[in-house]
Amino acid sequence: MTTMWKLLRELSHPKRLEIIRIIAVKPKAVEGIAEQVDASVQETTVHLDRLRNAGLVDKESGGAFRTAPMGHLTLSLLPGLDFVATHSDYFRDQELSLLPAPLIARLGDLKDSQRRDGTVSNIQLAERIFSRSEKRIWVIANEVMLDAVPVIREKVAEGADFKFVIDQTFKAPPSFEPSLPELWRQVPRIPAAAVVTEKEGMVCFLDRELMVDYTVAFTSDEPSLLKWCEDLVDSSWKEGVSLQ
Repeated sequence: MTTMWKLLRELSHPKRLEIIRIIAVKPKAVEGIAEQVDASVQETTVHLDRLRNAGLVDKESGGAFRTAPMGHLTLSLLPGLDFVATHSDYFRDQELSLLPAPLIARLGDLKDSQRRDGTVSNIQLAERIFSRSEKRIWVIANEVMLDAVPVIREKVAEGADFKFVIDQTFKAPPSFEPSLPELWRQVPRIPAAAVVTEKEGMVCFLDRELMVDYTVAFTSDEPSLLKWCEDLVDSSWKEGVSLQ
C-alpha cells in the first residue's frame, strides 16, 4: 500500500477529518474532542491513534491533542479537492492541464464561489461585471462580446487599468479592431477564460477539446477568487505577445 493511499484512508472517515480541523484551532483533551464529534471517548481514542500513526496529530505532554504540521499542510491542500468533488459532474469533462501548476494547487481559492449555469446568462454576467468596474478590467478569453465593447472603451477612457489576453482561436465581432492594441496580448492557447475587476470576477474552464466552456462559470466577489483570476490573467499576460 502506497504512502498516499494510507494517508487518504485515514482522511476518508468524516470524524477523523473533523478531529483534525477541530484541534487545528485549539488543542483539546480526548473528552472534549469526543463531545464535539459526537462520539464515545473510546471511539475517539481509536481515531486519534490512527491519526497519530499517520503523522497528522500530535499529543502534548499535558495530554491534549493538536494538529501536527503535516496535518495543517494536509488541511491546506484539501479545499481544492473539495471544490473539484463538489462539482464532479462538471469537472469530469473539463481540461485543466494548461493552467499554471500554482493555480491548480490553489483551486481551493474558488471553493466559496457561486456556480452559474447557462451560456447566455454567463455572457450577460460578464457584461455586467464590466459595467460595474471603476478601476480595473482584466480579461483572458477567446472571444469578445460585441455589446461589451462600448462599455470597455468607456471604462478605459475613464482611466481603468485594462488588460486583454487572447489566443490563436480568438473570435472577433464583425469589423472589430482592438483599440489601444498595446493593451492586448496574444498567447498560443489560453488555459481558461476569466474576467476580473477590483470588485468581482468569474472564470470558465476549458472542455476536452480545449475550447472555453461558457456553459458554466464560477463567480464571486471574495478576495480569494479575485486573486486567483488576477494571477491567471497576469501569468498569461507576461507570456503573451503584444498586438501593437
